[in-house]
Amino acid sequence: MSKLLRCSLSASLIIAAGATGAFAQNPGSSAADKPVFQWGGDFRFRFEGYNNAHTLRNFGAHDRDYLRARLRLWETTNPFPSLTLFGRVSAEPRYWFNAATKAAEGTEWKYAILDNMNAKWTTEADGTPLTVVFGRQDIQLGDQWLVTDGTPLDGSWTNHFDGVRLTADAKEMKTKFDVIVFNQQARPGDRMPILGSDAKAAALMEQDETGLILYASNKSQKNLQLDGYFMYKGDDRVGARGYDADLYTLGGRIAGTPTDHWQYSAEAAYQWGDRRDSVFVTERDVSAYGANLKLTYNFKDELKNQVTFAMEYLSGDKPGSTGKDEMFDVLWGRTPRISEVWAVALGQDTGRNAQYQNLFRVGATWGFAPTKNTTVTGTYNALFAPEELATRNAASALFSRDGSFRGHLFQLVVKHKFTKKLNGLLLAEWCPMGSYYKHTDEMTFVRTELVYSF
Repeated sequence: MSKLLRCSLSASLIIAAGATGAFAQNPGSSAADKPVFQWGGDFRFRFEGYNNAHTLRNFGAHDRDYLRARLRLWETTNPFPSLTLFGRVSAEPRYWFNAATKAAEGTEWKYAILDNMNAKWTTEADGTPLTVVFGRQDIQLGDQWLVTDGTPLDGSWTNHFDGVRLTADAKEMKTKFDVIVFNQQARPGDRMPILGSDAKAAALMEQDETGLILYASNKSQKNLQLDGYFMYKGDDRVGARGYDADLYTLGGRIAGTPTDHWQYSAEAAYQWGDRRDSVFVTERDVSAYGANLKLTYNFKDELKNQVTFAMEYLSGDKPGSTGKDEMFDVLWGRTPRISEVWAVALGQDTGRNAQYQNLFRVGATWGFAPTKNTTVTGTYNALFAPEELATRNAASALFSRDGSFRGHLFQLVVKHKFTKKLNGLLLAEWCPMGSYYKHTDEMTFVRTELVYSF
């Protein structure tokens, strides 16, 4: 049944991608209030440096330092009040000072890609506003725990989904319903043309993916939001680290502001289905679960002090004990939401960056604004591995197999708004490694960034 579903969804998405043309919506705006044609863009310049995150020890090519220059151009057209067409092209060449190999150092030109290309249509049925977004689009849901990035292998260059999203706003029930269907191709040039010579070399993900998301969000109670969702993810392996899988996820989220100073959110999900990967070549039944909690106190003072406490649990595999695969899959949530260093280090368990699993973390964040245009945030997290065995990594010499403490995360983020169009950022991380690893070295990361919008 799932194979038939995946074939049907794939076919509909191929038709959708071909029919949209080269435009889409400008999110969050009304076509009736805008000129017929607009355009703009942004330029992001970054320096990033990692140490030990890719090797899990101070050995070999443990330093990775490079420049990233991302240019995006977009345009939006409103041919009718109810229809908005939007298109955006993005390119991000890089220059490597230190790479995995000497041959990889120097300029990496990559390619330019249409990272958004869709049409947004709004209408009303029996008093219920309906919105349909058709084509290549960005999608984020809830706290962006499971749905935020459809293209994890290119980092933050793009994060699009190729699909159709239908949103119904049942105002009498104070509930929004989303039905989202999409199909992702691992190779960037497989569905839409790109500008560049390495279309077959730089994949956007390790497998072709088909997705179905049913999401409901209710705000009928004062200061309370209740979300519920069902998600299907079908994987067809393309790369060496790709999965063949049919995963089903059922979950819910509660968020609220009980007082003027406190706010919270709690999300939990159960996952089942089947999965086969490069380590476990036979198909195994999946039974996994995860939870993500946050509690924030806002001082509401002149410095805008704010403290957040966080806890997260993602189940890990227990090979040999149950005959099942207990590894939780964060689906389309493979972003460095916890940490840049740990997105890479945790990925060494599976060979896939930001493939979070087998994780328990607890920590706190303190943020404040010393000036009108500056914010400073400091974070500490302690990270643990509920299962001592890294089940998906062949480099077993990097793991102690006799410890459950992954290590610490100390993170500092400084953001400054220089002008209305120019923003800057400094991010630094220091991460002493724990007993889960064979070599208890220190991992570090630094990023400096300027973003100019026009």
